Amino acid sequence: MLHCPNCGSQAKEVHHYCGSCGRALSDIAESETDPPMAIDREGFLSVRSLSYVNELLEGERELDHDSVSYTQLSRDVSAAFADFARLAMVNDLDLLQLWAAGSNTDALSMSVDDMNSNQFRDWLAAIGLGRTLRMYDDALHTEFEDQFNDRLQKLIEFANEELDDQEFSE
Repeated sequence: MLHCPNCGSQAKEVHHYCGSCGRALSDIAESETDPPMAIDREGFLSVRSLSYVNELLEGERELDHDSVSYTQLSRDVSAAFADFARLAMVNDLDLLQLWAAGSNTDALSMSVDDMNSNQFRDWLAAIGLGRTLRMYDDALHTEFEDQFNDRLQKLIEFANEELDDQEFSE
């Protein structure tokens, strides 16, 4: 078991940051003067936040609103919302069409075991989109998720029809 050189807390070899004080523990973690960024992955979460979320999912940690890792996660999510605000300012840009254009809708009907990494990313993006709406509804006590899911289903059907039309014209 690895120990943090700063505070002495225990950490696993796979951890990139100390869960207690936030100090970088690996070569993957960038210098402490630069914000940590995810290496070799797409997404807005830093390696620190991604590690923290994975530890929460695996039951290795409990959600701690006072931890350094939670603070970093909060910063990452705030930055993502700021990016979505910029997207929302572009006239006629439809988030669902934007997502569908860059994804493989076939991945939505495949077994996770049969997916390549791009298909798994697309499948996870679809799950994330739905879960984000659930988090929105839970936070604001609304029922937007059901309305959005209906619209998403129509978009997926439209995208599949467009793909079928392209295949026939080739």
